[in-house]
Amino acid sequence: MLTTLWQLVTVLLIRLPEGIYVNTTILNRLSLLSQALSKPLHTQLFNYIERRYPKLDSSEYLRHLNIYAAFIFSQGKQNFRAIEILNDKDKFKAHTDQLIGFIYCESETNSLSGKRAIVSTLHRMMCDLAKANHTDIKSQPFSARKINDYTQNCIESYQSLERNEEILTYLNGWSVTSQERKAFSVDLDFIYVKYGQAFTDKINDALKRYALTQKTNSLKSNLDKIISLLKTTSSIDRKATVESFELSLSEKYVQSTFYKAYQLQFSECLVKGNNLVNFNRAFNDSIDIYTSVFINTKFYPAPLKAFIAPTMLSVKNPPSFSTGGKTSELEKMRWFANIPLHIKDEQAIAMIETRIERDMNILKTVFTTHFNQLQRRQERNKTFIENGIVKPLEGNKGSRKGNNKAQAYPIGEHHLDNTIATFYHYNINGYKGLFYIDFLGFKGKCEPLLKELNLPTNETLFTLTALLVMEHPKITPSWLQKLQLSNENGKLTGYKKVGEQFILTSEKARRGRNLAQQDVILNEFSKSIVDFIVQHTQIAREHLKAISNPDWKSLLLTCTLNKAVKPSEKSQLYKPLPLVRKRLNDKAALPLEYDVSAQELDIIASITTHRVIRRHRALQIYLETGSQSAVADALGHKEVNQDLLDTYLPKPLMEFFTERVIRQFQKAIIFEAMKESPYLLDAVNMTYEELEEFLENHGLNDIPDLNAATFDKAASQQAEQSIFDSVVFTVTVPLLQLLLSIKTIIDNDNDASRFNALVQHWYQSATYLFKCIEMADFDNDDILEMYQEAKCSPFDHTIIEGLLLC
Repeated sequence: MLTTLWQLVTVLLIRLPEGIYVNTTILNRLSLLSQALSKPLHTQLFNYIERRYPKLDSSEYLRHLNIYAAFIFSQGKQNFRAIEILNDKDKFKAHTDQLIGFIYCESETNSLSGKRAIVSTLHRMMCDLAKANHTDIKSQPFSARKINDYTQNCIESYQSLERNEEILTYLNGWSVTSQERKAFSVDLDFIYVKYGQAFTDKINDALKRYALTQKTNSLKSNLDKIISLLKTTSSIDRKATVESFELSLSEKYVQSTFYKAYQLQFSECLVKGNNLVNFNRAFNDSIDIYTSVFINTKFYPAPLKAFIAPTMLSVKNPPSFSTGGKTSELEKMRWFANIPLHIKDEQAIAMIETRIERDMNILKTVFTTHFNQLQRRQERNKTFIENGIVKPLEGNKGSRKGNNKAQAYPIGEHHLDNTIATFYHYNINGYKGLFYIDFLGFKGKCEPLLKELNLPTNETLFTLTALLVMEHPKITPSWLQKLQLSNENGKLTGYKKVGEQFILTSEKARRGRNLAQQDVILNEFSKSIVDFIVQHTQIAREHLKAISNPDWKSLLLTCTLNKAVKPSEKSQLYKPLPLVRKRLNDKAALPLEYDVSAQELDIIASITTHRVIRRHRALQIYLETGSQSAVADALGHKEVNQDLLDTYLPKPLMEFFTERVIRQFQKAIIFEAMKESPYLLDAVNMTYEELEEFLENHGLNDIPDLNAATFDKAASQQAEQSIFDSVVFTVTVPLLQLLLSIKTIIDNDNDASRFNALVQHWYQSATYLFKCIEMADFDNDDILEMYQEAKCSPFDHTIIEGLLLC
């Protein structure tokens, strides 16, 4: 009963009547705390915690320091240097006690164990600070089950201080509750700092009402979007008053305010290299959420005109051809990452080619080294099989006089000749005792034994088949899986000699029934690989044939001491990450000309499969030859679409250059907009020399005068030099819809001078383009089809007119 009463008294002592608590989880987002501690003191305290708790994450160090900063801030202090307490032991002790009391009274953590974890760390930190300044304060114990006398004194000492309710409310942060009554914190620090507590509470109340209508799953994302919009809107408000902020959200100005917010966020997205389509979608969502939170509730008025929701289209399925399956993000990173925008495209292609050659050379060198090791081990084992002593299955008595049992048939890793001769005498599953591996003297060392026996495993077969794919990229995993060495009569069918050529034959299901068979003509190197595979898998083949398993006809077989199998599609042979990682960790096998980091090797290992090697080789062949026919032939595609333009690129290259051109155009626009700004180099993220090279290679040229008279003159005087060489339009349905809108708007406007020169330029371009399309002898059916689709589904001319007049 006394214990229960004491716990009740404890709760009453540490609980505030107003229900205000410091939310320690959001302190890192409160900007005013960043100035509470002086930088030297902050660094000193951080080092103390780090030394005492080296296993903690750095975020935990900062969390504890933020709690101390919150205590300092709650006392109305800024840039606290601790000078006034370091020279006075009594003041230092009182300061430390009040810090402990602050945590017990104000922390949102309800459990005593949670409070104990915090105060123990901070009390030791303060002891270290005292010791460093030749002051001694006694280390105190803290209980996870009760409030001890020292802790009670700390609570009373803190409660004797004057409380600043506004600061404590700020330290508690702001929160909302979802439809399912789950709480979410909301970052309104930027509003509090700029506009004060009253206005922040007003915004928080509006968000609370909105949150109660939302499900938990979507609320957090929606809050992030609306806060992002409000934060950008606040940054635009130069006067930094509640009145100016609300004026920017008035019915007259909210449209232009959000247009500026869009531009700022769009620029930030470009700088960060984020996905523009995703950004655009999120911004439109934030406008919808703003409407729900503030306009539908009459908190702020609706704009005079409906909000314009920008549309951003991504290029889908640009004309290209396959290079052997979809490229992974890691592959793209290896090929295309960090290629400067300012260099010429020819230089970019050269960089890509160098990277692919480098990765392929590393893999080929490592796999060839492994292949050579396997061949040498195979030859060595032939000698061991002939000369080694075979250990009998039962007993261990030798025929040599004077030898004891252990010496009669020495076996194991120090007697490899006998071990290998013994295994190949009895073959797979030839020992009927308990453990074959123990019988061979390799107890607990299965992997080393399989290596010395040179048995076919997923590891050895991946090396050999990877080299085959490098030589012949038309080989696919499914082709390898179906590859039969011989038929049921033992006649070689999958590997045969035709004339002077040696051929591997298997099936490729995607080519259709009539084209299913695909032949690979071997070269000298690949023939040596296949010859070795046949020898390497012979022991497995003989075992399977002996037990009447039809898999013996396959070329690719693996085995252990006790069984042989045909590798399945899900085996490590086709998902070889650990196998490749093991091979690349062999430093002696790496080519000397490349300085490759461990991180790079791990990335190469993580993307190395038969399919990836095939894609690498396909792209390598294209870069070497510039011919899609050569790529199609190398990959074994059943046909080449000769209607495709010669300039079409493999899909990964097409995607890379599509994105590259867009980013170059964006950089050029930023340059034009900021060329007089001192922040230009920061905005384009280039040096002065790089910017000069970029403008020379990719800068925007002067826009030609594309009026109708110019075109008529060009048509009638073809022999004379025109002011332009050619005009190229990338025709899409959205472009035609936009041009149709521009032409319709200006044709129906009584005062065309309201539109600027750029709009007039596009009007003239549209007029000429449509005149060409509507001519009787225009014979491009694709463009005609897009033109009809654009006419049947026009844009809203009112919205487009608003954009043109901005």
